[in-house]
Amino acid sequence: MLSQPGQGPIFIIVDGLDECPNSSGMPSARGEVLELIKELIGLQHPNVHLCVASRLESDIRKVLESLNSLQISLHDETGQEADIIAYIKSLVNSNHALDWTEEDKNMVIDTLLQKANGM
Repeated sequence: MLSQPGQGPIFIIVDGLDECPNSSGMPSARGEVLELIKELIGLQHPNVHLCVASRLESDIRKVLESLNSLQISLHDETGQEADIIAYIKSLVNSNHALDWTEEDKNMVIDTLLQKANGM
């Protein structure tokens, strides 16, 4: 496909790679995707553009580390925490079946924000 005459740019987007099960020592779908990504990186084809959205777990980091200069960490982006807070507050405050005090709501919001870890 890459060598077709007149082939335009190819964009490959992989989202949630970290959510794909990873079995140590056993072939897994995640391992196969990582191998494909490794091959694509190795090709260094100018018309292939790769976007991988994932938490950087060790196996994923190992494959993507050669792309460091092109890496963007959303954990470092401003505004993300505010978006998470607004979303959590919206959920907690919109559920009228929950008979929580303001203190309980704030505790839930704070706990969920801490556990969200930027996601």
